[in-house]
Amino acid sequence: MSEPFSGSYQPDEVAFLLRRLHLETTTLDERERLIQSGLRHYSEMIGPEDAPTRGRLRLFRECLAANGSRMADDLATLASAMAATAVDGELTVVSIARAGTPIGVLLWHRIRETAPSLKVTHYSISVIRDRGVDYAALRWIMARHAPASLRFVDGWTGKGTIAHELRHSIDGWADAPAGLDPGLWVPLDVCGAAIFAASAGDYLIPSTLLGGTLSGLVSRSVLPAGEEEGVEFHGCVPLDSLRRYDLSRWFIQEMLVLLEKIPPPATSPANASGGPSRRRETAQCLDLMLTRHDMTDRNRIKLGIGETVRVLLRRKPHTVWLSPRANPTDAGLIRRLAAFRQVNVSTDDALTFDAVAVIADA
Repeated sequence: MSEPFSGSYQPDEVAFLLRRLHLETTTLDERERLIQSGLRHYSEMIGPEDAPTRGRLRLFRECLAANGSRMADDLATLASAMAATAVDGELTVVSIARAGTPIGVLLWHRIRETAPSLKVTHYSISVIRDRGVDYAALRWIMARHAPASLRFVDGWTGKGTIAHELRHSIDGWADAPAGLDPGLWVPLDVCGAAIFAASAGDYLIPSTLLGGTLSGLVSRSVLPAGEEEGVEFHGCVPLDSLRRYDLSRWFIQEMLVLLEKIPPPATSPANASGGPSRRRETAQCLDLMLTRHDMTDRNRIKLGIGETVRVLLRRKPHTVWLSPRANPTDAGLIRRLAAFRQVNVSTDDALTFDAVAVIADA
């Protein structure tokens, strides 16, 4: 079994329960071809992750200036709600690598500051679409912590794929202990899939823009073919070559300054997740987009601002749809990224999400 590691974070801020692997990278066009043809699962491949350009760093800093305080408010709300559910003085934050990792680090800091009587630990594990949660990592955690103390955390929701995968994996796990709650906790839930969300209003989480250089210098999680039922942790690729560009600790410190300005709420915060009604709207939006683009694969439709930006940065987009209600700063950033990738942007007044990205044919 691989040993936990902290990436480029401080050792007590997070323990990644991932195997560090070395995989040959696959080009974007080849990945799209293999994924869409069904020849390979996306988790079996990894693309090259380059140093962030000056342009992307500029966008990141603009986004942090515009949305950092809003993100801090939502993190403070989420931390307070999580602390209120602690079991026997213990809270075990389990973030989903890698978008959830900086969220988990910030929650770890905030809860320790505002609820010092709690024992708080943070792990980051893999959940992969169609492959499920990393059972080996869960076993490792639950050998050391009460199952009822675990709270699963991610950066945001899009279609709710990870929330569904997490719940499906744990509900169908023969070894799942009593008290292990598969619900997902997020600062931002645009599709109603989270068990608790601080906000349902869509905006761009700044860490979306920089990938591994803002998430501890680890790649997204990978799972080589044939290892789906393995006893080892899911994998990742270390990004040590990008160390000089790493802003992981810097981002945490910048956000902690914003969090320090926010007093703990006097009462338990309300859950902003839209729940079943929002999930129905999500399904209707997906059906509309599939019909509009004569497609059948829902994985090629990405909902929400965060997922749209990720497609523009990492995938091969065909079209982006924007709602006129979208935050002007975020909409402007999306338009700039789309122009760089030569992707058409259309406006739809009836769109029930602020942004939607459609992935092109391979």
